[in-house]
This record gives sequence, structure tokens and C-alpha cells, in this order.
Amino acid sequence: MMTEVPMPEGRGSRIGDTPGLRPGPGGFAARTHPQKPDRLRAAADLLDQAAAADDKAAGRFAEARVDSTPFGISPQARELAARWATALAAREADARVLGDATSDLAGRLRMAAVSTRSTGFRGRLAVAP
Repeated sequence: MMTEVPMPEGRGSRIGDTPGLRPGPGGFAARTHPQKPDRLRAAADLLDQAAAADDKAAGRFAEARVDSTPFGISPQARELAARWATALAAREADARVLGDATSDLAGRLRMAAVSTRSTGFRGRLAVAP
């Protein structure tokens, strides 16, 4: 006999804390009812907050890349500084892409809240990584 162990939510996840956005039997967004546009708007608001946090993080990565102090004059120090700058640039780009995708998804949810028929929304949203 197998016992099912519930999976913990990730750190910082507040979606499960919002009563209107808790997962149902079919999971998140599995059953979106046209008569519940407030739930879609609330989810879009949360996504907008996440997009703003992504933009803020991207800005901090950019500042860190520009404001980084040199590690020294040795070849190893210059190589380390170059790798650090490359890593920060990559994280900045990742944060900007994530912010844009999150903002786009929030817009789709807002459109779905207005009319499920005109947007082609059928209850599930897919986002490419």
C-alpha cells in the first residue's frame, strides 16, 4: 500500500495562500469559469507584481555588473572578473526575459477576465520557458 506524501510549496509562493487562487481538483487554471473574472484579475495582479520584481532584479544585476570593483591586476583576477561580469549579464538577461513573459501572461489573463470567448481562452495557459 502506497501512502501519498504531499509536495511542499516552494519558498515565497503566495498563490496557495490566496483563497481564490488555491488549486482545485484539476490543478491551477484547470477549471476557469467565465463567471469568475475576479479570480483571473487577481492572478494577473500577482503576475504583475512578479514581473515588477523581475525588472527590479534585472536592474540590480545590471548595477552590480557596472559597479563591480576589480579583483586585482593578476591574470587570474582579470579572468575571475570577466567571468563574474558574464554571469551577471546572463542573469540580467534571464530576469528581463522572465519579466517580459510574466507580463505577457498577466495581459492574457486580463483579456480572459473580460471575455473567455473573444480571446480563445479555454482554461489553460501555456508559457514557453
